[in-house]
Amino acid sequence: MLTWINTPTPKSDRFLLLDRDGVLNSDREDSVKNWQEYQFFPEALESMNWLNRRGVNVILVSNQSGLARGVMGWEDFWTIHERMVRAIRDAGGELLAAFYCPHHPDEGCVCRKPAPGMIRAAHQLYGFPLETTYMIGDRVTDLLAAENAGCRGILLDRSSRDEEPAVLQASKPEAIQRFHTLSEAVQAIFREQPGP
Repeated sequence: MLTWINTPTPKSDRFLLLDRDGVLNSDREDSVKNWQEYQFFPEALESMNWLNRRGVNVILVSNQSGLARGVMGWEDFWTIHERMVRAIRDAGGELLAAFYCPHHPDEGCVCRKPAPGMIRAAHQLYGFPLETTYMIGDRVTDLLAAENAGCRGILLDRSSRDEEPAVLQASKPEAIQRFHTLSEAVQAIFREQPGP
């Protein structure tokens, strides 16, 4: 597991876990391999600003198997991360931390979603309440990681992947909150909650 810590001290007792590809930026079937391929969704930076102004601590939790599969180099990976963090900060947002799983899907690690390892590592570091913390992702593996860690999962239904409806059908789709944009999702979670 790769861990990047912006600060060990959270600014409030409110936390949000986010997947990266498919949530903050558009995903690619062949992985986002360099900064030129990284494209923020139109509302993503505005959503990060909105969360920061409300004192929400945002933690990134992302599978990045492109590293193990050799389709992305380490330098490109860290360049993407650094420029993403800078762009979020320039837009008035903030990331508290980021946890990445660099392993191949067949390695059987404890950090690759749907395993809860990255969420549990974040919880151990920051002590946020799992049962009231949301994880927003665009894949069923994100929802399962949240469930396996004891968090609440929210699905961003940005794409029309053929495999998603079938898996969701087996996972009680009526219990899954679904939104089309990150902005809609974060406002549904935090609109009624006062700032710090």
